Amino acid sequence: MRLARNVAYALGAALFALLAMSIVNAQVWPLVIDIGGRDARFAYGFHDPEIDVNLETRFRWSDGDSTIALPQPPALTPSLLILRLPNGRPTNAPLPRVTLTTDGRELASFTPPDYYPRIYRLIIPPNERLDWAVRIGIISDTISTPTDARALGIVVDTVILAPLRMPVILPSLWVTLCALSIGGLGYTLLRLIGLALRSAFVISLSLSALIALVTLLYPLETLPFLQRFAFLLAVGNIGGLLLRLFIPLIHEHDPSFPRLAGAYVPIAMAIMWWMSPLAQWLIGSDGMPPIFPPRPVIWIGTVTGTMLLIVYVATRTLPRNRRQVAVFILLSLGACAHLMYSISFAYTRQAPDFWILFRGAREWTRGGSMYDIEAVLTNHFGHVFKVPPFYGMLFVPFVTMDGLMVLLGHRIMNTLLIIATALLWLRMWRIPFVSLGAAGLLIVFNFRPLADTLAYGQIDLVLLFLLTLALWALRSGRDIAAGALVALGTLFKIYPILLVVFFVAKRHWRALAGFVIGMVVCNGIAIAVIGWDEHLTYLTQVLPNIGGTTSWVENQTISGFLARLTDSPHNATIYQNEMVRLLGTALSGGVALVTCVLALRPTSRDSTGYALQYSMFLLLMVLASPTAWMHYETLLILPFGALILHLRERSVSLPYATLLALSFALIAYGNQWSFYDGTIHGILTIAGVSYKFYGMLMLGGVLAYEALREPAPTHLPYPARLIARSGNQGMSADL
Repeated sequence: MRLARNVAYALGAALFALLAMSIVNAQVWPLVIDIGGRDARFAYGFHDPEIDVNLETRFRWSDGDSTIALPQPPALTPSLLILRLPNGRPTNAPLPRVTLTTDGRELASFTPPDYYPRIYRLIIPPNERLDWAVRIGIISDTISTPTDARALGIVVDTVILAPLRMPVILPSLWVTLCALSIGGLGYTLLRLIGLALRSAFVISLSLSALIALVTLLYPLETLPFLQRFAFLLAVGNIGGLLLRLFIPLIHEHDPSFPRLAGAYVPIAMAIMWWMSPLAQWLIGSDGMPPIFPPRPVIWIGTVTGTMLLIVYVATRTLPRNRRQVAVFILLSLGACAHLMYSISFAYTRQAPDFWILFRGAREWTRGGSMYDIEAVLTNHFGHVFKVPPFYGMLFVPFVTMDGLMVLLGHRIMNTLLIIATALLWLRMWRIPFVSLGAAGLLIVFNFRPLADTLAYGQIDLVLLFLLTLALWALRSGRDIAAGALVALGTLFKIYPILLVVFFVAKRHWRALAGFVIGMVVCNGIAIAVIGWDEHLTYLTQVLPNIGGTTSWVENQTISGFLARLTDSPHNATIYQNEMVRLLGTALSGGVALVTCVLALRPTSRDSTGYALQYSMFLLLMVLASPTAWMHYETLLILPFGALILHLRERSVSLPYATLLALSFALIAYGNQWSFYDGTIHGILTIAGVSYKFYGMLMLGGVLAYEALREPAPTHLPYPARLIARSGNQGMSADL
């Protein structure tokens, strides 16, 4: 009976998606393609875009055998193809002989009568190939000119596809299959991750309606990529199925509302992580962009997946807890193998950030300044030395040595810090080195921002070590040491200063004193070595001018996300829209205020709840700052580590565990080039490049949820305490 109901709901969701896309598909025509504009998905075999002498018309030259791919027109419907061909050849060159084809069949062959722009109209017969596009070939002879050695065919600047009017307009076979897949797979995914029948049905309908609405508003930016929604949902279904295969579920009250022991959350995180390269492979398979997981990742994933299936089959007769131990070990070994590959790959990169620091310190030893003020004022997001003098001072003893050897030493130090941070975490929480807890930590350390820190020659691993050590000091009551460690981190990057607010919220006055002492001592040493002039330059000319945000794809903060809504993610300059900047600042301030309020809730220093409150400020550093690159997210290893400890003695709902696992996968896998090659295809590109931002929002939601389960502080006003307590009662029942 339950299977029949699920099938009925899935069929209903699929039919609704088909109906919604059919309605939209009838409304989006005609489609007008601006060749030379945002046409990377449509124009193949053309030369680079150009613009005419009047700066009014963009166009491309064909290369003699070019193709225009247009979204499939409605089924069983002839379409009108309109081409504007300005010709473009000089008058002393022969007129081109042009042949137009559709999917290999000749449509027309002609020679333009003169050298003036002409508009050509042709009827395309119905075509039901299983493809997202109908492909128009433009074949011609070519010429070259004394000033242009390219093979030039004919100029194309506009293509229009308009289906002829029919009594009934049906979507193409491709759109039909995509719509059915979106509806059916969407519902199935939601059921696999534990949502109730009606909830899954309503949410799947909402998702289909949203995709249809986006298609209606942005047809050229959505129709060519409709299959990607189905791909992602298919990957989600595979992940949901693996969760149910490898994690034992509990049905405490309602059989339709599954839960799992919190100790198995790392398994869910690892499974979702491995779904990311699968999604990357499927997205890359449609050619835009043709980016696939590296071959070692494919091999590691294939071996890990094969071993998991072997374990599942071989242990079916054994108690489930023994199977889970084997699964845990295999996933942790897969994470370890990938971490080792990531670190080895990082050693081959050029480390541009390291060289900025190295050259700045070397310039100072030669009598100059570490700071190029003109470069700071022009665009401080470029390759500019802008860190405190204390950080630059640490490079001074090495500037006379071979820079490559210094870089190697820097990377070895950071690699050792990865190991030291992991050991410190195990020691802090008294986790045995050989245990499932240690295996879970290994899964968490399979973190791409960590490898990017090594690759770029950045300082984030030092900060992770220092802030982990500061947490241990706070747990042990060594507040002065904790404050001094935060001060040291602040002299590498300014954003750890946010932990001063945590000290105030927790009334750790000795930690504040330690921070002040640390700043005085470290800056005193730097002034003694570097001199006052560099510090004065930093305080008066650098620090006041390195604010603001940017729309550059690597900036995954709140402000960066908003900036990309109105500016290109390929733009690595200072963002200028003042209204959007103020909105980003206001939202970031609101998030910071909520974080401070949550930190007021009383927790024992040695509890995981306290570690979560501390971790919220690390998330704040990379989410609410105006600018934070993806490798800054290395610090988020700490909140994920705290969460798996916090949940290990509890049971959580399957949807909640899936949300946490998805957050981890989005943050831990890939970087700005994993799903993006610099080409902007429209709204889906703009939305997609912010995937780590979405992961941080999910992580923030989980941290806030767990923080709200702590008792409300007594020093809050009575109405706030009342609301918080009622919220606690509701959440303890719902989680």
